[in-house]
Amino acid sequence: MRIAARLLLLSAAALSLSACFEDKASSDQSSLCTYNTDAQAERCKAGQMAWFRPDGDQLISDQLALSVAAAYCDFNHQVLANRAGVVCVFTDQRLSAVK
Repeated sequence: MRIAARLLLLSAAALSLSACFEDKASSDQSSLCTYNTDAQAERCKAGQMAWFRPDGDQLISDQLALSVAAAYCDFNHQVLANRAGVVCVFTDQRLSAVK
């Protein structure tokens, strides 16, 4: 009985640790798609690093940063946003919601 309990505990531990080594989908780090309009964003490819950069030295509001992230960012990866823009891994899964 003790051996069965140990095997069960060891199996549970191994199974839970296997999630730590799960292979995540890689993103394209070789290029950066820069956009400041919806039409320009449509040129970006899914999985590509993308930067929403407003025209000139213009700053964006927190609301605009969230809107851009909600429309174009893959939330399976880190999203960086501040008043200067939004940088994230691009997704095209919600492009129809933007139109």
